[in-house]
Amino acid sequence: MIIDTHAHLFYDNMQLNFDEMLARAKDAGISAIIVPAVDLKTSQASIQLAEKYDIIYTLVGIHPGDAAKSDLKDLEEIEKLCSHEKVVGIGETGLDYYWDTSNVDIQKEFFKLQIQLAREKELPIIIHTRESCSDAIAMIKENYDENLSGQFHCFGGMPVEAEEILSMDSRDNFYISFCGNVTYKNFKETDTIKAVPIERMLSETDSPFLTPVPNRGKTNEPSNVIYTIEKLAEIKNTEKDKLIEQLYNNARKLFKKIS
Repeated sequence: MIIDTHAHLFYDNMQLNFDEMLARAKDAGISAIIVPAVDLKTSQASIQLAEKYDIIYTLVGIHPGDAAKSDLKDLEEIEKLCSHEKVVGIGETGLDYYWDTSNVDIQKEFFKLQIQLAREKELPIIIHTRESCSDAIAMIKENYDENLSGQFHCFGGMPVEAEEILSMDSRDNFYISFCGNVTYKNFKETDTIKAVPIERMLSETDSPFLTPVPNRGKTNEPSNVIYTIEKLAEIKNTEKDKLIEQLYNNARKLFKKIS
């Protein structure tokens, strides 16, 4: 069984032939899909998808790119959603210095508040770290307690940053996740993958983005996660079936509300 731990299924281009897309996911061996939110509206929309489809679970939260467009009332509403039986985590949140660095203070404020929310609700936090990995790690460390766990999503950091994440706590509560860009010819973080033991690894599609080879150029979807897993198995020099089993166990350990 396979869990796609990060797929943005609420976008309009994902709604076309939605049932057929889910059928392809099931045919590919996927037993659960986790849909991350980017703001209050998509948190609510993702819950609606999860209520309609057994295979879908959801996160609630505010993306760093949407922090400047959100307010504290949005977070108050998101907090109320955390008790929903199919909400399995907080996110995606974090920091993004690639698109805009003019609102870093706002990003950090919302990230810190969502770290606190994850701790209070004892839900894993899903962390976006584009061009911001060292700062994101520092904020997790500054706000850490034993109730905090999480996933560093679509990880693009250096091996030393991966090692810092893996050594952050003695309970092995944090996982590093990779997606379809690992299959690209220009992917440069192979050494980072080698530095992450499979017991601390997760896989995802980040649909509809980062479609893996051989389907690059098309809209990404959960069934494509198998190509990422195959590439990870190749880089880690391990059997694909062994990696599939370990990734599934890792996801179930982190996302405890998945049935």
